[in-house]
Amino acid sequence: TTVSVVENMKMGISNYDTMNPILTKNREIVNIDKLIFEPLVNINSKYKAEPCLLKSLNKVNDTKYEIKIDTSIKWQDGSSFIAKDIQYTINQLKSYNSIYSANVQYIQSVDTPDSETAIINLTQPVLFFEYNLTFPIISSSYYLNEDFQNSTKIPIGTGMYKIASIGNDNILLIRN
Repeated sequence: TTVSVVENMKMGISNYDTMNPILTKNREIVNIDKLIFEPLVNINSKYKAEPCLLKSLNKVNDTKYEIKIDTSIKWQDGSSFIAKDIQYTINQLKSYNSIYSANVQYIQSVDTPDSETAIINLTQPVLFFEYNLTFPIISSSYYLNEDFQNSTKIPIGTGMYKIASIGNDNILLIRN
């Protein structure tokens, strides 16, 4: 078996708006963002939900889920991934008309009793709710005291690539 390493790849993107996965309306950006940001749950090739940023997902009752996160995960700036990041992301998704807004439409609130636990409270039972947890998670501390919608900060994620720079006509990703 031969493995080839691609040093440079160029892709055309029409109607570029933002690399922020919560705010973008561009499906091409969403696909690139999957290299930078990770969800709580991935869907594997057999259409099964499997953990990504979480260690466990427990259904407490029909409208309450407890998430335990993987505390070894770091953001691309070196800060720790915490439960408040889940709460912050869901609140942002509920505040803006996002590509992922439908994923959180039945979430009433998110409680964070400690840094590794998030409790998701639903407005009604949702069959196979874990399949909705495939949206990218963003850092709450990174956007602290920022106007989220108008922030000029280069977004950070937990994924295998990070954004090194965004120019007028290019975006440079490097291995995380």
